[in-house]
Amino acid sequence: MTTVEQAGIEKGVQLGVQQGEAHILIRQVNKKFGAEAVAHYRTRIESAEPEQLEAWSERILSAETPETIFH
Repeated sequence: MTTVEQAGIEKGVQLGVQQGEAHILIRQVNKKFGAEAVAHYRTRIESAEPEQLEAWSERILSAETPETIFH
């Protein structure tokens, strides 16, 4: 396997992880705050880095409003 192929695989894995974490957070926001909150924050969630998604996923546990998750 070439270095370019390896880099492509690693990038694909990273993208898959990001998409999975975004999907979970979207489901959590929908369950807790409803479809309107999802519609408002979907783009921000889907473009976030995995580290940010992890932080938001932890904040949702104690959040009383969607705004407190994403500040």
